[in-house]
Parts: sequence; structure tokens; C-alpha cells
Amino acid sequence: MQRDDTQESQILGGALIVSGAFLATSGAVCAFAAANHMAIAASLCGPGTGHCILCIVSAASLLAAAATAAAGVALLRVRPYPAPQHSGCSRRRMG
Repeated sequence: MQRDDTQESQILGGALIVSGAFLATSGAVCAFAAANHMAIAASLCGPGTGHCILCIVSAASLLAAAATAAAGVALLRVRPYPAPQHSGCSRRRMG
């Protein structure tokens, strides 16, 4: 008996899209905090101040959000394989 996992794929795809949205939100908040931090650091240390770990974390979070949401969309677009067609003839064993 074949199992149809279309509904499970749709649930997982939706969950990945929601997770991507949460990651994007946290990445945006982190990017806002990084921008404020860089403005303060530039006023204290000068305009040549390099990026800190907060900038890297926000960029990585936004990249992870995009990848997670894309995986969710890909799962939603998957079409199930067509069910095998059974012929009307039955095979009998000889012998």
C-alpha cells in the first residue's frame, strides 16, 4: 500500500515558511541593533570602525530566513507522483 505524504509535505512547507518569517523578524531586529551599535561605535572610534559580530549574526539570520522560506515554498510546490494504473488482467501462476 502506497502512502500519500502530500498533506505532510504541505504542513512541513507551511511550518518552514513560518520559521523563515520568524528568522527574518529576528534578523531585522538584529540588523537595527547593529546599525545603532555601528553609529555609536563610529562616533566613539571614528568612521573606520569594522563590523562586529552583531552585523555578522544579523546577515546570517537574514540569509537563513531566505533559505528556510525557499525550502518551504519548494515543499509546497511538490506534486505527488501519479498513482500506478492497474490493468484489468490478472496474472496467474503456471505450474
